[in-house]
Amino acid sequence: MSLKAYILINTQIGKTSDVLKQLKEMGEIRHLDVIMGPYDIIAQVETDSHDSLSQIVMQRLQAIDAIKHTMTCTVVTIEQQV
Repeated sequence: MSLKAYILINTQIGKTSDVLKQLKEMGEIRHLDVIMGPYDIIAQVETDSHDSLSQIVMQRLQAIDAIKHTMTCTVVTIEQQV
């Protein structure tokens, strides 16, 4: 079973397009949107585990100079009881 997460990304002013180009090269990213508000980009990510998600955020995203801040929101499944 795969792990889904949404990563909210804040970029340096004027660098959103540059960051988008770099993110599009990452195979784990399933969808990207430029958004308005406190964050500039939202990325939908799909990985095998929390460990691989951590590596993506801490080693790959944080290595992009134009990214100032990220917030990772992992998708959870809630089963409803009848």
